[in-house]
Amino acid sequence: MTFSEWIGDASNIVFLVIAVPMVAASVMVVISRNVVHAALMLVVALTGSAALFLMLGAEFVAWTVVLVSIGAVVVLFLFGIMITR
Repeated sequence: MTFSEWIGDASNIVFLVIAVPMVAASVMVVISRNVVHAALMLVVALTGSAALFLMLGAEFVAWTVVLVSIGAVVVLFLFGIMITR
């Protein structure tokens, strides 16, 4: 399969649209010095992973990621604010 055949499929384009910002947000989580920015980028990365699970047809896993992981990021955000301020 060549690249032109691979990129011709619509699901692969949707995958790239989701995966590239997800990887960029993951890198920003690691290099960010601001706790608020890191938490917001973590939300973006986890939302991207939930969207990829939806593309795979795993709706239960996607909603579990949304409810548990993104909910945990809110708690992480609150603890980060309490500890640093």
